[in-house]
Amino acid sequence: MTNTSATAPAVRDLQEVIDSQAIRPTFQPVVRLSDGGVEAYEALARFDKEQFPSPAEAFAAATRAGIGVDLELVALDRALESLDRIPADTWMSANLSVEALLTPRVTATLLRHASSRVAVELTEHAQVTDYRALVDVTNQLRAAGMLIAVDDTGAGFASLSHILQLRPDIIKLDITLTRSIDTDPVRMALARSLVGFAEDIGAILIAEGIETEDEHEKLRSLGVKLGQGYFMARPGPLPQNL
Repeated sequence: MTNTSATAPAVRDLQEVIDSQAIRPTFQPVVRLSDGGVEAYEALARFDKEQFPSPAEAFAAATRAGIGVDLELVALDRALESLDRIPADTWMSANLSVEALLTPRVTATLLRHASSRVAVELTEHAQVTDYRALVDVTNQLRAAGMLIAVDDTGAGFASLSHILQLRPDIIKLDITLTRSIDTDPVRMALARSLVGFAEDIGAILIAEGIETEDEHEKLRSLGVKLGQGYFMARPGPLPQNL
């Protein structure tokens, strides 16, 4: 059932996207800060800009309309279609909300592609009311060979709760920590602490939103090994002739 807080034309457009699977996946590399080598590709959804100016607006409108999980599942399906095209020594990550991850048909889709070459990034910023159910699902996915990532670490309380409850394989530093880290001693101190924390729990740490050479060099000097951002690579198609 759709929510009337979303306009009727927007709901029709979203339902058409879902029915026709009209999402174009694009991929942003995760690179080693030491030498620029690619370690992974994050799958991102792209829509017709005339209908939805940004992916965030499309997913937010779908959630308000009560069809957010349906749209996330289409984005996931479209991304996984490219799984066999990524290099054998890299992995692909896909973004999912907690609501989507707790939906059996989404979990079933992931398990059909069970592999250590797939990571699930939790993007939920809201409070989780049933961590036991969420942990059960993430444990099932991890047992099948998938990696669990917590996105936007540092952006709010929810991401820290996810880390404590889920013990993720990957921790992603939010852009609000990365931005201007080269000039802000508080950001430097927090990033340095998270480097040590990730090492202590055996997690991979990835800095998001690196946009300048100075940010890149400061993060590298602090011990952050992997990063994403326009300074290194913008989202685009997967490399050809792999």
